[in-house]
Amino acid sequence: MDYIKKLISDNEQKLTYLDKYLSINEMAIINAGNNNISSIKELVQKKQALITSINIIDDKIIQNIANTKDYYKVDDLGELLASEIPELVELKNISTEVLKKMLEVKNSDKEFLSKTEKVFDDYKDEKGPYDRKKLEYYTKNFFE
Repeated sequence: MDYIKKLISDNEQKLTYLDKYLSINEMAIINAGNNNISSIKELVQKKQALITSINIIDDKIIQNIANTKDYYKVDDLGELLASEIPELVELKNISTEVLKKMLEVKNSDKEFLSKTEKVFDDYKDEKGPYDRKKLEYYTKNFFE
């Protein structure tokens, strides 16, 4: 089995999930501006499902990294040479894209929490208390 190609594929899948996550955050931020609490709650549930999917793909990536190290008998993937394994260039590129996207997600989550905090404070004043801890749990940046 070609572990490097599998790592590339898994990272591409993770990138797709991260893009979806960012899109959901964008919609949620817009809905926060419109004080649309029910839509925000639905979007938070979608984010939670994506977080689960991302965690599953992360587990696959971790296992594949271990398998790759075992297969090539190295302690670190950095020991592998692109001159011997050309797919390493693609793996490095996609991994860099994933890291950049994760930073975007982190910043987007901060903005989302900031925007929704006001909406839920307004809602609390109108409707009574809400569970802020639950909201923070579901929207907490899962990369920290």
